[in-house]
Amino acid sequence: MVGSQFTLEGLILAQPEAAASIFASDAQPSIAIVRNSDPFLAPPWRIIYRMINSDPSQAVKIMSEFHRIGETVIVAEALAQIAYDRDRLERSSKLPISLENNADLLARLVISEGEDWLEARLRVSVELFQGRMIANEVNPDFLDNYRETLEVSASHLDKSSASRLTAIIRRAFELS
Repeated sequence: MVGSQFTLEGLILAQPEAAASIFASDAQPSIAIVRNSDPFLAPPWRIIYRMINSDPSQAVKIMSEFHRIGETVIVAEALAQIAYDRDRLERSSKLPISLENNADLLARLVISEGEDWLEARLRVSVELFQGRMIANEVNPDFLDNYRETLEVSASHLDKSSASRLTAIIRRAFELS
C-alpha cells in the first residue's frame, strides 16, 4: 500500500474482510502498517477507530500491542475516537459506525487486558482530552459526549457485562 493511491483507511472502509486478513498476521507488521499510515489524513488512532467498526477483535490486538510497546497515547486517542458515535448515528444511520462494535471492543479489552487496564486507559484518554478542552482544542462537550457514547455502547452488552463496563467508565471519568 506504500505509494498506492488506496489508503489504509480506504481499504478498511471498502474491504473490511481483506483488511482484517492483513491485520490477522503477526502483531509487529500490523503495528508497522498502522504506525506508518498518513499522519495527517489517517493517523494511527483513526486507523484503529476504523478497525473497531470492521473487526473489533483485531482492534483489541493492535491496541494491546501499542500499549505493550509503550505507545499509550495512541491507545488513548483511539479510544477517544468514538466520542461522538452516538451523536453521529442519531444524525445518520448510514455511517460506518456501530455502537455494538464499540461495546464488543470494550468487552474484549476487559477480557484480554482486565478491568484495571481498561479503566487506566480510559483515564489517560480523559486526562488527555481534559487538557485539550482547557486549551480550546476540542469542544467543551467532548468528555460528556465521550462518556455518554461509552455508556450507550455498553448498554448493548448483556446486563451483567453492561453494568460492569459502566462502572469502569464511571470510575475512569471519576463519577463514582
